[in-house]
Amino acid sequence: MKINLLNKIKWYLKNIFLFVLNPYLSIKNKFDFDFLNALHANKKLIKENSFKYQSLSVELVKKLSFDNENKISYSSSTHLNKVKNAEYFKDMQSYGYGERIINATKFKELEYLKSFHLYPANVFVLNEILDLVEKKFIDGGLIIDYPSGIGNLFLYLSKFLNNNLFYGVDNFEQISYEDILHYQNGIGNVAQVNTVDYFYENKKNEIVDVLVSIELNLNLIIDDILKLNPNYIIFETFYVSRFNYIKEKLAAKYTIYKINEAIVTYKKN
Repeated sequence: MKINLLNKIKWYLKNIFLFVLNPYLSIKNKFDFDFLNALHANKKLIKENSFKYQSLSVELVKKLSFDNENKISYSSSTHLNKVKNAEYFKDMQSYGYGERIINATKFKELEYLKSFHLYPANVFVLNEILDLVEKKFIDGGLIIDYPSGIGNLFLYLSKFLNNNLFYGVDNFEQISYEDILHYQNGIGNVAQVNTVDYFYENKKNEIVDVLVSIELNLNLIIDDILKLNPNYIIFETFYVSRFNYIKEKLAAKYTIYKINEAIVTYKKN
C-alpha cells in the first residue's frame, strides 16, 4: 500500500515537472502526461547520444516513387476493417504517439509521410535501411520485421531489396494468419510471416542483417530480439528511451548507431 502511494506521489510530482518544463505543450496536448513523458525521455536519450543524432529525413526515400506500392497496399487491405485491431489498420498514420511525436519536432513533410500505407516511423525505417544498403552495410542477410502485422513494410522494401531476404514475425493475436495471407496474396506474396518459434525451427542458422521493431512494447519481445542476433536493430525511439532495463539489455551487446526523435538504430558490437 505504501509503495503504491509513493509511486503515485512520484508520478504526480513528475507531471508537475513536465508541466513547468513546457506549459504550452502540456495544454496543447490536453495534459497527456504519458505523451509528454515520452517526449521528455526522447530528448534525454538524444542528448546523451548527441554525437549520433541525425535529424528526421526522408531524403533517400523521396528519390524513389512509391505510388504503385501505396495503391497496391491500400487495395489489398479492404478486409482489415473487420480484424481485431481494425482501428490501427484503418488509420495507421495517426495511430498512437507516432505522428504526434514527429509533429512535435515541426517536421515539415508530415503530409508526405501520410501518403504511405505505413505507420509514420516506418517511413524513416525505409530511409534508414536504404542508407544501409547504399553504404553496403547490408550483405545478403535477412530483414526481419517483428511484429510485422500484415507485412506491408516489406512491400515498400521490395522496391530496392530482394523478397527472399524478408521474414515477418508475428504471434497473430491482433490479426489472424489468414488475414495476413489475404493481404500478402493481394500484394504478390512479397514476404513470409510466421511465429518466432517457427523461425527458430526453420531459419535459425541464417544471418539477420536488420531487425525492425516498431509500435510494440519491447518488454514483451526484447529477449527474442536479442536471441535473433541481428547486425542492426531499428526501434521506435520512445519505446527505448523510457525504460532503463531495455537500454541496459541492449548496451550489453549493441551501441547506438543513429538516433532521432522517431527511430533509433543500434549496431552490434
